[in-house]
Amino acid sequence: MGKFDAYNIPLKTLELGKSEYEFHLDNAFFALIGEEEIQKGDLKAIVTVEKNEKESRLHFTITGKVVVTCNRCLEEMDQPISSSSSLIVRFGKEFKDDGDDVVVVPEDPGSINVSWFLYEFTVLAIPVKHVHPYGLCNKEMSSKLSEHLVEDAPEDDASYQEDGMSDPRWNALKNLRNEDSMD
Repeated sequence: MGKFDAYNIPLKTLELGKSEYEFHLDNAFFALIGEEEIQKGDLKAIVTVEKNEKESRLHFTITGKVVVTCNRCLEEMDQPISSSSSLIVRFGKEFKDDGDDVVVVPEDPGSINVSWFLYEFTVLAIPVKHVHPYGLCNKEMSSKLSEHLVEDAPEDDASYQEDGMSDPRWNALKNLRNEDSMD
């Protein structure tokens, strides 16, 4: 028995229609995957399979949280995850995943292991920028960071309102934009 056997869905033996599978993605799951992007989490994943004569459509719904590193203070933080993705699975001679939403699996044994898809869809749901809400970052790191940032950014600066600080390099660019609008 392989370490990812719990994530196999036996498409060949499923009856036509809908079937549902539920998976708990916890620290043990992420340790099995062995990737660095996510190492901790607590997610509920539901995979709904709609099987017809030609193919199976898999709908993945993933909700919960993962632990990521805050981009601002480099401390761990909980990142809420809510993801909905789909995949079409067809039978063929050998496994084939071209990166599109269509995957071909061998008719024998006629099953698909969804562990990697669960991981990929979770990673894709993580925002590019993940930071603690303002005021919750590591205080020591925040004070060191604030030594290098300008505190009084314009009120219309969305990054200032979200982060509570601004990068002074952007101010020089804003001045150029303001000078151009005066001409």
